Amino acid sequence: MKTLLRLSFAAIFAALVGCATPQVPVPLDQTFYTADKKTVGLMLEAPEKPGLALEGNIGLLDYAIIAAATNTLTSHIEGQDLGEFLAVAEELSHSLESEGFQVVRLEAPEKAPKLAKFKDPDSKDTTYFAAKDHRALADQYKVDYLLKLTATSAGLARPYYGFIPTDAPRAIFNVHGEMIDMSSNQLLWYSNISHSAYASGEWDEGPSYPGLTNTYYVVMNKAKQDVLNALAKRDGGAEVLALKAGEVDEETESPEAESQQQ
Repeated sequence: MKTLLRLSFAAIFAALVGCATPQVPVPLDQTFYTADKKTVGLMLEAPEKPGLALEGNIGLLDYAIIAAATNTLTSHIEGQDLGEFLAVAEELSHSLESEGFQVVRLEAPEKAPKLAKFKDPDSKDTTYFAAKDHRALADQYKVDYLLKLTATSAGLARPYYGFIPTDAPRAIFNVHGEMIDMSSNQLLWYSNISHSAYASGEWDEGPSYPGLTNTYYVVMNKAKQDVLNALAKRDGGAEVLALKAGEVDEETESPEAESQQQ
């Protein structure tokens, strides 16, 4: 839970600090597959377990009331796994190795390294660079490219006004991904993949919550498939799929209001 909160706060902080223009999505530069440099460092980061994210205008006392009311649901979702997302590392490694790359699995550092800011040499063109200068890490990691995938949120989310729920819980799975050329600091790929869906039918079927549980695994699988698709090699001039930042996949409608509150 602490890891999930740390990732969530980090994402919010990164979005709010300063007045810099948010990085737009960058579809994978297909020259990546034809370059001579072939070593990819794959870094995967995920929370220790899924969780229940609370949204809306909530006071400190409200959190205590909500925690007591949602104890069963929270315990259930925290007992689920992230295996579908974690499997993306093995699938990506196999795919890249089949294209002649050497893949090196890298452990995500507990504390982010202090990197200097990187200034885009021409901010008016469509070549984008990582905000921090990763070139200094090339010798440390011994890689030509750094592919970072972070599950920024996983589990369930529910909005509240005070301690009163204003909608049914929904399953969520969000992934931030980027591919950095370690020699130039160029972003070869950048995307924020976001999936969210309500359970079909009744959701409040504790203690196993089959509808919500199944929907959670569905959205996690979709996030994984989006990652694989975005990083796939495009043959024959096929159009590259650009994933829109903040795209949300709402598959099922919200239940009727009278069945939404606990």
